[in-house]
Amino acid sequence: MQLNTALIVLLLTLQITHSLTGPPVPESLSLEQDFASQTLSLTWESHAALFDIEIFRTELEENVLNVTVRAAVDPVSGQRSWTWRSPVPLQCTSHSVQIRARQENTVSQWSPLQIVQGSDVPVKQQAQMYPQDKVVPVGGNLTFCCIVSEGGQFGSIEYKNRKMEVTRMSRRSFATSVTNLPQSGSSGTNIICLSPQEIITGAVVFVGYPPGDERLECETRDLQKAECRWRKGRDTGFWRTSLLTRYTLNGRRCVEANRNMKLCRFDRWENSWTLTAENELEAVQLNDSAHITERVRLFAPVNVSAVPQAWNSSLQWSWTFQAVQTLDLLCQVQLTSGGRSSSRNYTGVGLSAALLDGLRPDVEYSVSVRCASLRSFWRWGDWSAPYSLHTRMDCPEAPDVWVRMDSETAGQILWKPLSISDSHGALEAYEVYQKDGEQDGWTVLSLPPSISSFPVILSNSSSGDVMVAVAARNPVGLSRRSIVVVPEFRADSEQSVSELVGSGGDLELTWQPCPNASRGYLVEWVCTGCTGHCTVQWTKVPESNTSTVIQAASLEVGVRYTLSVFALSDEATALLQRHHGYGHELVPVQSVKSLNVWQSGENVLLSWEPVAISNRRGFIRGYTIYLNNASHLELVANVTDPALRSYTVKGLSLGSYKFTVKAYTSAGEGGGSTVAIKMESNSDMLVVQLLVSLVAMSFCLVVISIFCYKKREWVKKAFYPEIPGPKLAGNWTTPPAPLDIKPPTHSMVHIVESPEWDSSKKGLVPVPEEEEDDNGSVGENVEVDTDSDEPTLLRYYNQLVTDGSHSNYASDTSGSSTSSVDSAQTQVTYTGIQSPTSSHWAPSYGYRPQMQPVEGPEEPAAAFENEPQQESPSIAYRPQCSWQAESPGAENFSGSLGSPTSVTSSQFLIPETAEEDPEPSGTWFQNFLSGKF
Repeated sequence: MQLNTALIVLLLTLQITHSLTGPPVPESLSLEQDFASQTLSLTWESHAALFDIEIFRTELEENVLNVTVRAAVDPVSGQRSWTWRSPVPLQCTSHSVQIRARQENTVSQWSPLQIVQGSDVPVKQQAQMYPQDKVVPVGGNLTFCCIVSEGGQFGSIEYKNRKMEVTRMSRRSFATSVTNLPQSGSSGTNIICLSPQEIITGAVVFVGYPPGDERLECETRDLQKAECRWRKGRDTGFWRTSLLTRYTLNGRRCVEANRNMKLCRFDRWENSWTLTAENELEAVQLNDSAHITERVRLFAPVNVSAVPQAWNSSLQWSWTFQAVQTLDLLCQVQLTSGGRSSSRNYTGVGLSAALLDGLRPDVEYSVSVRCASLRSFWRWGDWSAPYSLHTRMDCPEAPDVWVRMDSETAGQILWKPLSISDSHGALEAYEVYQKDGEQDGWTVLSLPPSISSFPVILSNSSSGDVMVAVAARNPVGLSRRSIVVVPEFRADSEQSVSELVGSGGDLELTWQPCPNASRGYLVEWVCTGCTGHCTVQWTKVPESNTSTVIQAASLEVGVRYTLSVFALSDEATALLQRHHGYGHELVPVQSVKSLNVWQSGENVLLSWEPVAISNRRGFIRGYTIYLNNASHLELVANVTDPALRSYTVKGLSLGSYKFTVKAYTSAGEGGGSTVAIKMESNSDMLVVQLLVSLVAMSFCLVVISIFCYKKREWVKKAFYPEIPGPKLAGNWTTPPAPLDIKPPTHSMVHIVESPEWDSSKKGLVPVPEEEEDDNGSVGENVEVDTDSDEPTLLRYYNQLVTDGSHSNYASDTSGSSTSSVDSAQTQVTYTGIQSPTSSHWAPSYGYRPQMQPVEGPEEPAAAFENEPQQESPSIAYRPQCSWQAESPGAENFSGSLGSPTSVTSSQFLIPETAEEDPEPSGTWFQNFLSGKF
């Protein structure tokens, strides 16, 4: 028991001692620096596995690293190691390193400081800059340092003429960092260190890309050797020889590979290939594998030759190696003639010959050959050198012939000149034939090969259809004849002509099939309106087709063509249809002609002549009419009917106007013609308008007069009814005595003798109403109250009218009334009338009796012998509107007193004129209505 206790105490003592002392200090610490990679490698010996490492910049004692690392033991050397990559070149300043072991919660003592000297130590007095000629990838970061000379002054560090921010690392060393570096030029990018006065030192940095090569492919040219090619990728940006990409293929250096040619050759084929491309930044590997028969690309055949004939030729060639004779080959022959090329393929084992057929006589051909493996086609081999062959001549092809008639008896025989491929040799002449319908033989004429037309004249005596033919001759012989029956002349006016508009510059024609077109159809097109030597074009269509397209290359833009479709047969040539068309329409090149303007009142008439056909350059779809307003044109009208040649602009006011008329096609408007006019007042039109107005007014008056005449009875009743004459009723032969009338209280007249007037004249004075006595008499000598508002009392008497005299007035006495007892006619005389609103007295007027007395003293009372008595035209009832003063005093007061009034009226009526015997105002109209003229 005591032994166990002692053992436990011993173990605890050892543990405490171990914990107090910690792990041992690492031993044999050594430092090794690599300036190229900017790394510092540490090696040491220790039984611990975990270590703390500190690195300082020696001169300023600045800690740049404090890290805990786990380091394994090298089984060979028994040492532990760790590598630190410095962000700053190690040459920039000296570094101090120390290390200690860590075990659980205890650490050892630090090892003694180990110093790695930099280039800023006093023994190195020259100015320096690091790193030098550094190669970095694009987009990378790099730190530079400048070490000034001993005793020198630091100014700045510049990169691409830009001052950089610097950090002091020691007494003589200064550092700066450049981030995201761009690609440098061919000679690199400079970074310089300057003092306040001059450049101290500098460095060059190369910034580029790692290799980007791709697509390695290996092939054989002769079934023995190998050629490997690859594709260059992105340019690395390095131009210095030491920085160029280096290539090795299957471990062997490719010395022929360079910036321009990516090629490696080997004397024997290997089924697997590996290419390594590397530069200072990175290395790239490319792989390829294939069997030799799968990668055959043959060399070009040699010794090509031919034996030509007129229509074919045999071709031979040979090979430079024997292995190809057991290989199934696919060979391609390329023929080139007149700028056109065609290819033909041939197959065979070890193929070395071919027959070329389908050639044209007297044609020069250029021949080339290339071959490839038939079973495992990889790529075509190289083309052989071109070989020229010339085929032999043969008889020419038959010319393409047509006849265009300009009139009923004259026309042109036309043919297309034979091309070199169709002439089959140098042409010597064209032979033209002509034969009437019943003629046995042909009339022959030989023409030089430069001529392609000849006039044809038809006589009126020709019977039947006339045929013409053309044949070509070369040194070998004569071609077949091309025969055409001369068509009948048909003018446009005799044929229905329709419009044809092109699509994309082409003209497409279709027609109904014709059973008589045994030799097909012919489509002819020529410029419309062309006279003399016109360019006539035509094309022949097989009888199985009823449509064709005239290509834009055969048509000029903006030119109008007349297109005709003919049916061809051995017996006749018939016109089927005719068109006018444009391949591509343009705007008119000329404006309308003869633009005129006339004024017609407020309207303006514009007239013009159409654009000439040659200047239309398209179908005229209409005309636009503009009014010139200062700097712009105002559209007045769009005449969509191209047949119209005039337009009327209406409702213009006086002033000056300019009008522009433009013709337009589907391509747009052409140039315009302008005309000006000044709108003036038209006196002739005013006279005409006045006369028309007068005639219309006269006509209306006549119509109204006729209407009124026909309806005169209705008009008379409606506008001028007849007023019946008065009839006297009762007994008017009572003895003359005063008639006392008690008028209404508002008016009363008293007849008195005025003492104030001349003794030869008597008048009436108003007497106010007064109280009567028992005998009915009125008080005399009563003053008249002219200012009273009471109505005046009127009193009148029957008075005898003496012969020819109206100067006797009745007095207020009863004796004066007795002198008129013998009178059968009465007259009431008014002395004066006082208006209720006036205090003035007016002169008296006599009352005109309604029955005029018969002139002469012998019959004073004849008017009342038989009553009532019939009126006569001369002695008629006169209304109050036609009264006339008959008292002698009326001469002086006719213009100052109103019309007569009734005995109870206190107001005046309408005055009368002073004529002796005036005609009633309605007499003429009454006579008109009664038909009395």
